[in-house]
Amino acid sequence: MAFFIGIACPWLLIAVLDRIAEGRRSDELSALGLVAPAAPEQSSYLVPDRPY
Repeated sequence: MAFFIGIACPWLLIAVLDRIAEGRRSDELSALGLVAPAAPEQSSYLVPDRPY
């Protein structure tokens, strides 16, 4: 129980607040007539810039 309260609960709170902020940002952008850029299919961190 202490694990959940001390470690997992703050991360869950951050995840929920992040989803709320993302929704509000999308609403604000759509009200201005802007479209948020789509997320890339693959992270640029996973693509090697040089072959080894």
